[in-house]
Amino acid sequence: MRELQNLLAEEMADTKKLIITYVVTVGPLAICLICCMCSYLMAFTRNLKAHAGSPLLPLIVHSYRTLKFNYISFSVFGICAGISMLIGNVFLGMFFLRTFGILAWVIIWYVAMYQIVISIISIHRFINSRQSPELRGELTLCNVYFLLFFVLLLMIFKDIGMLVWIVVIVVKNNIVMEKLHTVMMYYSMVYISHQILLFIATFFQFCISEAPKSHSEYCVVTHTKCIGLVKMASTLFFGIDVFLVPVVVQMTEIRTKPNVITPTEIQKEPLKV
Repeated sequence: MRELQNLLAEEMADTKKLIITYVVTVGPLAICLICCMCSYLMAFTRNLKAHAGSPLLPLIVHSYRTLKFNYISFSVFGICAGISMLIGNVFLGMFFLRTFGILAWVIIWYVAMYQIVISIISIHRFINSRQSPELRGELTLCNVYFLLFFVLLLMIFKDIGMLVWIVVIVVKNNIVMEKLHTVMMYYSMVYISHQILLFIATFFQFCISEAPKSHSEYCVVTHTKCIGLVKMASTLFFGIDVFLVPVVVQMTEIRTKPNVITPTEIQKEPLKV
């Protein structure tokens, strides 16, 4: 009995250390996300002409809308849920909390999808750079749209399949620790496979000597390098994506000022003799 108590005490201590480490690491990222939001929105509007015409525009715009609407709503509903619980309004607090949870799940889908998509695009860029100019195949808008929808559907069906399996377990009253451990292992292995793809794409980007051809391509390459390197160097492998990905997206857009050639109207004047 005493050994069990000591084991539980050790696990509680390790859990507290892990929570503190997460707060120390994720906290600054969350603050940076909130503080840089206005600057990012203005920078994106400023650089929108540089993104125009790029086949990667759907991916860039999707990230912009996610940060502008989902992340802001996520923060607002989280704060409202906390305030409602503190003042004792449980009904309103639960409403805000449920909405907060839905937005959190949508953001998790976005973060996973974005990392997979930029990894695939970066690997395609590496393979393309090794081909002769005659054999190179450039991405099109249709390719990017298909990739976005395909990866998003994979994320959704992955979670739906796991949810159905959990419901079957609950209905059969067969909830045991081994089943929960299986769920955790399933998500861990899926997550690790995504990160391996990201690490491969990150390594490939440092093997390419060619400069990106557009501002959108530069953003994708920079996102791949920054997210991949931070994940490689971070001791917290899990759980930092939710804030790391949008912060990297924000910083890249804010710090970059692409040169956009604005066409000038030529006015014809009569020749004076």
